[in-house]
Amino acid sequence: MTTENVAQALLDAQVAWAINRLTGDELPELAEKAVDDVLAVAEGATMTALVDPAMIKSIARMLATTVPPSSAATTLVEQSAEVVMSNPAGTYTLREVIDRDNVARITDEVLALTPLLEKALDDLTHSPMMAALASRFVGRIVNDVIAGNRAVAEKIPGVGSLVSFGTKAAGKAIGKTGEQFGELFGDTAAKGAEFAMGRLNKIIVATLKDPSTRSAVLEVFDMYAEKKIGRLDKVLTLDDAKRIGGLGQDVAIAGAASEPILKLVDALIDGFFTVYGDYPAAQLLDELDITRDILVEYAVAGAPRLFDAVKESGELERIVREQLEPFFTSPEVAAILDGKS
Repeated sequence: MTTENVAQALLDAQVAWAINRLTGDELPELAEKAVDDVLAVAEGATMTALVDPAMIKSIARMLATTVPPSSAATTLVEQSAEVVMSNPAGTYTLREVIDRDNVARITDEVLALTPLLEKALDDLTHSPMMAALASRFVGRIVNDVIAGNRAVAEKIPGVGSLVSFGTKAAGKAIGKTGEQFGELFGDTAAKGAEFAMGRLNKIIVATLKDPSTRSAVLEVFDMYAEKKIGRLDKVLTLDDAKRIGGLGQDVAIAGAASEPILKLVDALIDGFFTVYGDYPAAQLLDELDITRDILVEYAVAGAPRLFDAVKESGELERIVREQLEPFFTSPEVAAILDGKS
């Protein structure tokens, strides 16, 4: 038997032995041992020693620029729209999704941002279009108040005619839909609109600062907490859902690849390594509450399915053979088999 034949026989035996271990009864034990080996390394190696932060940044930037516009992302967005519209969760209440305590906390956080909102509203005041819109809005509110007072007053004997007279006078000044509201300011319509916008801002901010606002929000939550949430297909069509999903994808495509977002990603990665870079990798698992038993459970459950699928495809033998063949056909092995080494 030639040296080449012996080497080939050893290669075939090694390949068969490896495949049998990867697909036979030994696999669960191998999977468990692999987890223990990885954890043993994680106990002594830091995150920075195992992973290069610069490489992670490069991978993150690549994913941010290539994944959102990919065909797979488009397919998943459309599929997600179909799943959401199919109402897989069935019938449920608002309280099952979010509890009252968290609603209260969210409300408190939002109300705490009132000064920031006040500044943003003041900035909007300088927009002519927004100011004009606010002017019309305030005009409509005034008209509604006048109309409401008239409806109530007309039910009171002797008062209806008096209020009716005042309503007519105010109506001439304000206009039916508030269009004449700006005319009250004559040539200073722009200033008047800005004034209306400022007044509207003050009303909004004063409402948010009112102590009863928090109670009102929670009261609204309590009103709807136990009511069944209806199916989305009663509100949107599938085409609507896909279009909205596509819009979200377009926003992600434009935003994820922008330099400010990429710099934010870099900063987040730097922040991660600042906290965990010099600590053993196993500590991260501990702080994520991922125990050795959890890892073993998933490894033992998933490995057989993975290797069986690769074996059925015919690729397992090819992969194993390609990894081992260079060794068995090497000059070093040939020298050993010839007794020269």
